[in-house]
Amino acid sequence: MTRLAPLLAPLLALLLVACALALVTSQYLSRELFAELEVAQLEAKSLDSEGSRLMSDLGHASQPATVEAVARRLGMRVVNPAQIVILPVSAPAPILAGARQR
Repeated sequence: MTRLAPLLAPLLALLLVACALALVTSQYLSRELFAELEVAQLEAKSLDSEGSRLMSDLGHASQPATVEAVARRLGMRVVNPAQIVILPVSAPAPILAGARQR
């Protein structure tokens, strides 16, 4: 056992240094990932807020009064029922044999 003592101390010291470096590296990576997580959470919160705002805008834009105001601004007007023409549905025209052979 006394012959191994001089070799054991430097080996244990080297192992201790390796463990310390591994600990420092894992803490650094952990902090880096935590910072990325915080950025992602802030982005998600921002996107959620923007989604809520867009839903509110959509609700406002789909109101009949808003649609009517935009239509008037574009020069549209209400259709007079007397001006509506309903076209009859006809059977499709037969395909000519000569028209297909080109």
